[in-house]
Amino acid sequence: TPPKLKQSRSPAASEVNKRQGIDKPVEVSKILPGISLQPSGTLRCQAALELSQWVKTVVIPAADQAMPEKGKLTAINQASTYICRKRNSLSEGKISEHARGNAIDIAALTFEKGKVPMTIAPEKEPTMNGAFQRTLNASACLYFTTVLAPGSDETHQDHMHLDLIKRTNDARYC
Repeated sequence: TPPKLKQSRSPAASEVNKRQGIDKPVEVSKILPGISLQPSGTLRCQAALELSQWVKTVVIPAADQAMPEKGKLTAINQASTYICRKRNSLSEGKISEHARGNAIDIAALTFEKGKVPMTIAPEKEPTMNGAFQRTLNASACLYFTTVLAPGSDETHQDHMHLDLIKRTNDARYC
């Protein structure tokens, strides 16, 4: 089931400039039936579809296996979707994929019985929560071309960054 999309009034690429903006922005409020995006966010359609497929095929089954006591997934808590800015919110440098509607930062997952924040999962952490976070980190690379897991760098300590930047030979950075 595709995400619930609504045509957005966000600036189109031609209105901002050729490097920022979204050609056909969509406002995403639901990722799948019963799973909302909190708060709703503006993305490019392909980013919304990849997010929906990842949640459906990986996140839900992994959560059911690792944390059945949490109940069903009810929301993805995002920290950032579309925003015109440079990478890492710096004043200089390359344009962020957020400025193209190709990126989402996930801060937490909300379940019927509680919230699970995105956390740094050390490779040798022998818990189901650690295994779950590592599963999310690795599997997201099947759907997104950039995955910056919590702790991957200074600006990604408490959230997971996912984007669809185009690279030569469909290369991935995960």
